Amino acid sequence: MMESYRPDSLTLFKMPLPPKRFLAIGAHALTDRMLQLISALALKQTVTVLDCGNRSNMYAVARLIRPYTSDPVSVMNNIRLSRAFTCYQVLAMIQATAKDPPREPLVLLDMLATFLDEDVELKDSQRLLNHSLDLLENLSYFAPVVISTRQIPAIAENRGVLLEQLKASVDVCWEEPLSLPTSQELQLALF
Repeated sequence: MMESYRPDSLTLFKMPLPPKRFLAIGAHALTDRMLQLISALALKQTVTVLDCGNRSNMYAVARLIRPYTSDPVSVMNNIRLSRAFTCYQVLAMIQATAKDPPREPLVLLDMLATFLDEDVELKDSQRLLNHSLDLLENLSYFAPVVISTRQIPAIAENRGVLLEQLKASVDVCWEEPLSLPTSQELQLALF
């Protein structure tokens, strides 16, 4: 059964993270908050990061950890980072990770980014995502799996089924509230 966290909570998920599948949905795939999570995890243990949307900024992580350690190099060495540029590479990264399941957290940044590629047929994206989600379910028995993504953009609304497929596969889902336009944005220009 999927748990849901209130969008107004101060932290995305309660720490320490138990072995479950977590999903965070928001603008820019919640990059800043995910980098904060990676930093917090790396200060205590090894963390595997699979960057699916070119969202990882290790300079930002280094700045975040610096106040908490006298040895930032060893903390940065706790982060194992891989990047994917296609949905096929995302599946390959997850398969490689599943061969020797880590006992530490696995973080997937902007997971659906490459699955929105219009050069890949929707049915192929769904098949690849389904296989990826099956592997992530197995990995979540060993350690927490934290996934971030963004809402499906209007230009790719026909792929909204992918987000629904992802939501249905997780144990805990946190969704950033949609921001409402300000009164200035609603005000029409007179001239």
